Amino acid sequence: MKQVFNLLSIIRASRQRWQSRIILLFLVSIAIVVVISACGNRVQIHSSLENASFPMRTVQHALGETVIPEDPQRIITLVPGAVLDSLLALEAKPVGMVVFNNRTYEVPPYLADQVIDIQSVGNVGQPNLESIVRLQPDLIIISDFQRRLYSKLSEIAPTVAIGSRVDTWRESFLSLADLVNKSDTAQQLLAQYKQRADIFKAAIAEQADSPEVSVVRVRADGVFLYVKSSPVGQILDELGIQRPAAQDVFLQRSPRISISLEELAKADGDVMFVYGLEFRDTQPAYEQLQASPLWQQLKAVQTNRVYVVPDSYWSFPGIQGLDLLIDDLLTHLVQESN
Repeated sequence: MKQVFNLLSIIRASRQRWQSRIILLFLVSIAIVVVISACGNRVQIHSSLENASFPMRTVQHALGETVIPEDPQRIITLVPGAVLDSLLALEAKPVGMVVFNNRTYEVPPYLADQVIDIQSVGNVGQPNLESIVRLQPDLIIISDFQRRLYSKLSEIAPTVAIGSRVDTWRESFLSLADLVNKSDTAQQLLAQYKQRADIFKAAIAEQADSPEVSVVRVRADGVFLYVKSSPVGQILDELGIQRPAAQDVFLQRSPRISISLEELAKADGDVMFVYGLEFRDTQPAYEQLQASPLWQQLKAVQTNRVYVVPDSYWSFPGIQGLDLLIDDLLTHLVQESN
């Protein structure tokens, strides 16, 4: 009897060990399936690119080196404004974009009709990663000031960062065009820009006087002068427009200089273009500035030659915005002087 009891005990213990092993194997199997599924979802886009039949190439950019399609078709830009403007002009229409959340508009008004069917993927300060994944991009374009997102975005699709350091507007435009395989289109657009620029230069040359043109951006946190290293400063220089002495400088690391209220004379000129009022908190700051006696002493103010212009294409213009900028210059420097 004792032997039978021992045998039953052995069988029971053996059965318990096998049951434990089976449960453990089952749990491990589930874990493996979950991990494989997660990894599959995470690298799905990359796998499709790695095994793709279309050509790939390696590009250098502000945050490193990335392999991208030679001819990307599903672009998402997290840089509104100039990059969006130029992509549309280059006929490299994005499938997704971010919008502004600190201005009176989400998209620059002059681009509104061109972006109706482009999907929003959040705002410039907080892109929605889930929305980006759903659009299955083959190229994501960001600015280097969005570097905190670079690693996460690179897990979704090839991501390239546009540098915010001082470049010429032309170099920046051509680099973007090369990125999306539209260099030929870019040259055509530059030729059109040159025609408009030549028209302006011929018109301004007929003027009796050549005015000094000041470019001022007003914000809630201060007043800024945009110098020759800024995109608008480069354009004015190309067009042969004179600048006030304080703005007739090229800074290697900045497009602008900040001035205090006591330094407001540095903002003066024969003509002053003011922008930045589309920012939601700027209008009260501008009204306060206008009430200052120092402002009222400026020559451009006293001769009624202060013009408020759109920040959307005066601050950092894309290739389409340049055309509108030249329109403003023709209106205020040529037509109103005749």
